[in-house]
Amino acid sequence: MFTSFIAIVPIGVLVLLAFFSRRNFLTSAILALAVLLGVSVFVWQITSDIILASAVKGIFIALEIIAIIFGALLVLEIFKKLGGERAAQQIFDKISPDYRVKIVLVAWALIAFLEGISGFGTPPMIAAPILMAIGVAPIISVIISLIGGSLPVAFGAAGLPIMYGMSFVVGERLALEAASIIVVLNIITAPLVVAAILFIASKEKNRWREMRKNFFFIIFASLAVSVPSFAAFHLLGPELTSIVGGIGGMLIISLYAFAENMLKKIKTLKFSVQSVFPFAPYIIVAILLTITRIYYINNFLKEAWVIDIPSILGTGINYSFNPLVSPSAAFFAVAIVFFVYLLIRDREDHKYKTEIINNAAQKLIKPAAALITILIFVQIMFNSGVNNAGLPNMIVSAAYIFSGAGQVVTLLIAPFIGALGAFIAGSATVSNLLFSSIQQSTALISGSKESIVLAMQGMGSAAGNVIAIHNILAALAIVGLGAHSERKVLRTNLPYLVIYLVLTGILGLVVTAIVV
Repeated sequence: MFTSFIAIVPIGVLVLLAFFSRRNFLTSAILALAVLLGVSVFVWQITSDIILASAVKGIFIALEIIAIIFGALLVLEIFKKLGGERAAQQIFDKISPDYRVKIVLVAWALIAFLEGISGFGTPPMIAAPILMAIGVAPIISVIISLIGGSLPVAFGAAGLPIMYGMSFVVGERLALEAASIIVVLNIITAPLVVAAILFIASKEKNRWREMRKNFFFIIFASLAVSVPSFAAFHLLGPELTSIVGGIGGMLIISLYAFAENMLKKIKTLKFSVQSVFPFAPYIIVAILLTITRIYYINNFLKEAWVIDIPSILGTGINYSFNPLVSPSAAFFAVAIVFFVYLLIRDREDHKYKTEIINNAAQKLIKPAAALITILIFVQIMFNSGVNNAGLPNMIVSAAYIFSGAGQVVTLLIAPFIGALGAFIAGSATVSNLLFSSIQQSTALISGSKESIVLAMQGMGSAAGNVIAIHNILAALAIVGLGAHSERKVLRTNLPYLVIYLVLTGILGLVVTAIVV
């Protein structure tokens, strides 16, 4: 038990400094890393080669994310050069003058679709600039883009958190049982997500009164995504749950907007090539991401080019990367095509050759160092199971604090453990890989139903992405925000996350009472 508390210390230092210190996040991350190195060497007795190999792997993974960010930034700069900001304002105003519809379309329905086709922090990078273009402040764009993914992340990246993250650890049968509970509970928790998005984005002085006024719209918008997701899970499986939910949501909410326009005798949207063309880079990125997630194409691309290091520094710590299925490939491919188009279109203006790349690079510099530091931190924790003290992985040790809890405590704590994994790793898939077996064991010890506790894990790991540090840093880089901005995102999203996780735990107790 003593080592379990020691294992929490580096995470605690990171959290406390990130939330309450006046230092920028990079300094906080470096200090937390120093504490982790002390615990690794003196308590876990991890050898230097394991620490170095973990650091190297962390740098490699950081470079993957940095490549995605840079590609997304290039597409954003091209979007601006094509007149995207003006086009977005005009199109969304014509879809509906109602700010609720515009915000929910992007931060809820579009995010669900993007989570389904890509995941891994990419959706906010696409959605936040679009929200900015329709008049949402940069920091608010990031916050509500992250919150909008609270539910769809559970089935993000073509179902990876369930079919790889959870299924790999506890078996497909239990994973699918847990997933079937998640899609039901998502219908119940979805109104909280939509309400949080609208509350944070509201420009009204009395936000609570506005929420009461928008009650039925919140219910409608939440069902527009969660019900198609439910249907898709049972008809098509977890791989297409978020994708279909997002597409269904965009169609249903758009139809609502058109019906509202007709009732108010507002001219309906007339699409033209000129108004839609600036969105072409994002549309093509979405299509490419969708195509590369098709099973046979995905396997072909993975085998076509793989960077594989089976043993970094001879430690057995491996690293593998498939460049052609990374979202960065789609971003760079689209960026190159439209970069060439701009050069041809504006032959006399050679500023395009440097402006687009320079603007993207300048936004990338600040978060890159923080990303590298935090991912070195993460990888050392992940690989801490290889030590001379005979201790388990630090993350597993930290979770053991709750292993002796009773049934009620187990169900209430399970979502928080899932969120902790996502906070550290920035991935619901990784959180499920790390903690599903512990959650299953805790369920057996406490007498809880395994599938319900695993559902709590899955929902917690999805929601935890709203405070995942490197996802926040990546999204902030896209909208051009730097020092101290991540602290505002954390302070805004944390209260929402706690409410969501408590509600999830209570729903777990209710389901247990009904089923058991």
